[in-house]
Formats: sequence, C-alpha cells, structure tokens
Amino acid sequence: MTAEALPGVSLTFAGREPDEEPLRTDVAVFAGRTRRGPVLTPVRVESRNDVAAAFGAPGAGSATPDALRGFFENGGRTAWVLRVAGPGVPASALWTVGDIAGFAHEQYRVTATSPGTWANGGRVRIRFQASTVAGPPTVTVRADVPGEPPETFTGPPAEVIARVGASRLVTLVPDGPEPAGGPGPLSMSWDLALDGGTDVAPGRAEYAAAVAAQADLPEPALVALPDLGTDLGGGAHTDTVRDLLAAAAASLDRLVVLDVPPGVSPVDEVLSWVDGLADDPVLLANAAVYHPPLRAATGRTVPASGHVLGVVARLDAERGAHHTPANAVILDAVDLATDYPEPQQVRLFAAGVDLLRCTRGRGLVVWGGRTLAPDRRYVAHRRLLHLLVRAIRRVATPLVFDVDSAELRLTLVRSLTSVLLAAFRSGALAGARPEQAFQVVCDDTVNPPGQDPGRVVCEIGVAPAVPMEFVRLRLVLGQDRSLEVIEA
Repeated sequence: MTAEALPGVSLTFAGREPDEEPLRTDVAVFAGRTRRGPVLTPVRVESRNDVAAAFGAPGAGSATPDALRGFFENGGRTAWVLRVAGPGVPASALWTVGDIAGFAHEQYRVTATSPGTWANGGRVRIRFQASTVAGPPTVTVRADVPGEPPETFTGPPAEVIARVGASRLVTLVPDGPEPAGGPGPLSMSWDLALDGGTDVAPGRAEYAAAVAAQADLPEPALVALPDLGTDLGGGAHTDTVRDLLAAAAASLDRLVVLDVPPGVSPVDEVLSWVDGLADDPVLLANAAVYHPPLRAATGRTVPASGHVLGVVARLDAERGAHHTPANAVILDAVDLATDYPEPQQVRLFAAGVDLLRCTRGRGLVVWGGRTLAPDRRYVAHRRLLHLLVRAIRRVATPLVFDVDSAELRLTLVRSLTSVLLAAFRSGALAGARPEQAFQVVCDDTVNPPGQDPGRVVCEIGVAPAVPMEFVRLRLVLGQDRSLEVIEA
C-alpha cells in the first residue's frame, strides 16, 4: 500500500488481495532474514518490487533477499516470504504535540513498523498548520528512512494519524493524555530522529516457529531457508532441518530444497553434512540439495536454492511438474562459488547432491535432479506425487462427513479417476491407455465388512511417465472426519 499527497488531495493505493491457488506447484516459500518487515507473518509476493516494498532492499548480512531475486529472475511468479528474526527492538522517537485542538492525545510514540536497526537515523518531519481561510487545520507527516522511498501523509489532525497506519515505515502510537483543546499555535514543526532499533540474530526457536508457519500455508509447494546455514550450526541446524523434513513428509505436498551451509566446501565436509541430515528414507524423500553456491550478477555469493526454485517454477509453467528440472539454464548468475574437479563431482553425485555446473556454450546449468532418498528418485517423481496429493485432497475433502456406502465409494472413485485422467492426458503418466497408467480401488478388499462406517479407504496406484516407477497412495477418510493421504 502506498500513499501520495497533493494540496487538498490524498490518494491511497491498495494492492489487490492475492488469489491463492493450492493446486499450483510452482509457488515457493522462503523463510529467512530480511532488512525489515513483519516477523513470522507470511507475505505473498509476485515480483521483486513486492519484496522490496514489504521487506526493504537487500542487505549485506542476509541471503534471503538475493535468493528471492534469483527466484524471480529465473521465472518464478509467486512466493511467500517469512521473515525470521530474534527479539529485536524497533527504532522510535517521542512526538510531543502539546495542547493543540484536533489531536486525540498530547503525545505519540513514532515507532518503526518492524524491529531492527534499519530505521535508525531515519527522520520524521511533522508540520502543523492551523485553520485559515483556505480550510481546516492540516498536519503533514513525512518519513525519511535511509535506503527507503520517503512517504508523506497529509490531512486534518484526526485523520492523518489513521492515514499513517498505511505506512511501511512508521506507526503512531498514543502515549499521553487527551489535550485540553486550547487554541494552540498558528503553525508548528517537529523534526524527530528515530533511534534505538536493535537486531538480534534468529535462533533455533525462531526457525522452529518459521517451519511451523510455512507448514500452515496451503499454497506453497517449494520450500527454502537460505539463511539457515549462516544462522544455525551444529545440532541446532540439523534439528531444524529434520523438523522441516518432517513437516514436508506429513503434508506430502511440497519439496524442500536445502543449501549446504557456508564454509562447508571441501567434498569430505559436504558429504559428512549430507550424511548427518537424517537417516529416515521417509524424511529424505521430499528433499533435495543443490550445490555449489553461485556468484550472482550482484557480485555476491548466494546459496543456490533461490535460483534453482526459480528454474523449477519456470519449467513447471512451461512443461508441468512431472518434468525433472535438470540440464536447465540458470539466469542472473555469472559463476560458481566452487568449481569441483570431475572426480569430486562424481562423489557428490553419488551422495545425492544435485550439482550446478558451468558448461561450454550454455553457461550455468542445473545438472542433477534427484532427491536425497536412498533410492535417489527423481525430483519430478516427487513433485508429480505432490500435485496428485493436492488434487486428491481437493476432491475428497468435501466427502469427509459422509459415512461408508456404495454411493460414497462410487463418488470417490469417479472423482479420483477424473484427477488421474487429467494427469494421464497431460503426459505425466505412463502407458498407452488409462488403465495402464493408474488404478483406483475402493471396494471390500480395502474396506472389509464390519469396518467402522466412519472410515473409508481408497488405494491409488500411479505409473509416472519418467521414471518408470510405480507409486501407491492410500486415501483414508477417518472416523474423526479427517482426510489423510499416505504414501504406501
């Protein structure tokens, strides 16, 4: 939301409310540090301009803004951003109005909209003009913060306080009694300096909250935490990664792209880090690691996750989720941070690390497309599964309050068949005919007589076109009226 002021005119422009689309598989969520912005409050963005408006310009100490730039420059269209920060303090200044008619309070606290040092040194200039033949009293509030576009709000005293509520930079909080309402001066000016803002690096608790917050978002199908390796190390880092993988395994509808922590560059250290992530194949099935980091067009070294997710989103829009994002060109990057010799590349590939490579005639490309699971299934395999799970939930959720009956089973089979037929016709499934590509079973073989009527089970078998690996899902409408999709 932005505000502009002209003499006698106040214009406010509000962005349209986002239209969430849970069936999309190209929407990413980034959780990490930004210059400013609401902490642990998900914000939906559709461009780099949206990111700058909500979270400020990229800073030298965080990777998330650069990852978001890489995402959008490589073809990403929509992302959710979660700012992760410790218990910092916002910059502020005290504005003493005094006994001037029209104001609701004699004093206000001018406070930066979010914690951090970003607003320190900012100036808030306020001018009051009493009533004249030209009109009623007016107040003009101008906020200037280094690195941010200035904002100006103008109006009667009773209204301008509310209008400042649209500011991305400051808020006005009452901090004094009501004025007596005297005549006051004809004009008066204040020049306030914001100060006292502090930054605190996020810890394990803050990242755990971010992991839980992203799991509650129904739209994202891609997940990255670009600053995690910088902010957390040792057991705290590993525990957070496992929490993230557990959340992805529970939802079965999103892919986690991990970055090797900064400073972990020698092959033996990278392999040790990968081995320590988790030993549960279920947790590793929805995760991939892309390495090495990139030298971005901005000149900074950035983790690969943002650029890779942009490539994934671009190919998703061009070809569909069932295509592996491999051998695809990376944009907005000029080099690799580390160039491994071929024998070391072989070792990394064997450990499940998806490599980024610089090839003659093409430049930087995404070379690998496998998950971390022991069977090294393709990323496309998992993403097709995620798409099917989302579609199955959409058709099955309205039926959770029905009891087991022939009509319910037939409705489930028809609904699920329509979803799988659409995937077959798009080329996502193998086989020359639908019956070779998938099957849906919802009969007495999976729902034996005497079973609780509040529980209905459907088994779904799917053959992805590439690779030729059969996938089995189990759909359960539970006794507690819940819906569960389980990978068999």
